[in-house]
Amino acid sequence: MQKIAYICELGVSGRQCGEEANRQFITLTRVRLKSSRLNNNIKTLYMKTHYVIEILRKSIFICLYLTFSPALVAQQVVTGRITESVDGTPIPSVSIFIANTSIGTISNESGNYSITYQGKGSFEIVVSHVGYQPVFQKIDIPKPFHQIDVSMESNELSEVIITARSNYSRSDVNLFWRKLLGKTPSRNGMEVLNPEKVYFYRNSDNILKVSCKEPIEIINHEMGYHIRYILGSFQHDYREDVTTISGNPHFEELIPQNSRQKTNWEKKRQDVYDVSILRFIRALYRGQIHEKGFLLAEKDSLRNGKTVFLKDILQSVQDMILVSIEATMFLMCYSKPVTTQMIQNSYRYLVSGGTFPIVVELLPQQIIIYSDGTYSGTLQIQERRGYIFGLSSMVPVEYAEF
Repeated sequence: MQKIAYICELGVSGRQCGEEANRQFITLTRVRLKSSRLNNNIKTLYMKTHYVIEILRKSIFICLYLTFSPALVAQQVVTGRITESVDGTPIPSVSIFIANTSIGTISNESGNYSITYQGKGSFEIVVSHVGYQPVFQKIDIPKPFHQIDVSMESNELSEVIITARSNYSRSDVNLFWRKLLGKTPSRNGMEVLNPEKVYFYRNSDNILKVSCKEPIEIINHEMGYHIRYILGSFQHDYREDVTTISGNPHFEELIPQNSRQKTNWEKKRQDVYDVSILRFIRALYRGQIHEKGFLLAEKDSLRNGKTVFLKDILQSVQDMILVSIEATMFLMCYSKPVTTQMIQNSYRYLVSGGTFPIVVELLPQQIIIYSDGTYSGTLQIQERRGYIFGLSSMVPVEYAEF
């Protein structure tokens, strides 16, 4: 007990303090279970120490970002050079884009590039070129300038996948597109322009693997986007019913043929945005999740019609908001403001077999949200009901709220 207080008071590194504190908390918990003779002083010290450590952990997380003064960063510029991994030869005409946005560029004859992100938070650079393996580079710490040189390797599909390409069924194809798009492809909805470029392989362990040597070209006719998706990897384990997918899209707005089509696209984009994670993050920063149609609560609390108090998970620092989620929470995404009646019915909605509302799980995590709606950290989410990450349910990060 004294050792914990001593460590926190000396202010050792966050990792050391966290690990030592966790060991001591485990020890304390075991003692408490084995003996009922702990006096009030020890119990009080335990609670105070727990509180101090939580404050310390949050402070360390914040200080990591304050070091680089992200509040002063209006934009982030990334420059670099793209070369061959074998001999360092520069590669021209390489596509470089910022994931989940419409921001992109290509490398020049010398392999050099420059790209600007109008945001304060984390983002990911995607580098791709036909014949080479795509490169995904996450930028976690915001700062005005980043230097990222990329060495690209040739992209050769596994011989097993090439020779056994026919070892799959139509149901495998449908599953892949449903996971990627959030719905079945169609000429009037999510149209895939180059499906023949996608390789499918299902092995003897009942695991489906999917590869693609070039961007998957998709037209979203409902929202007016041309999407180029760089697939990193896709695997579905039929035994466990678990899907693992990595990759990122780049959006390009199509030109509407008339005012009616433009209006329809704008309405559909707004409908998708209304129940998106992008809108939830922005609403969380403003402390207006109910007003924007989101309900956040732990499952046991929903039984009693109670939602989370934002003051318990949010902490304001300069123009940033630290979000600390310590236990798994359910996020229910409505398309209209949440009322008292909706809160009272939320548990019934959660356990029902319906499709409304969309429900996801927010896992324990910490992120920092900035005033422009971008964030730093890794958002850890699991879909529970409905597709919120399918390409048909996404708008670019820079989408402007009406």
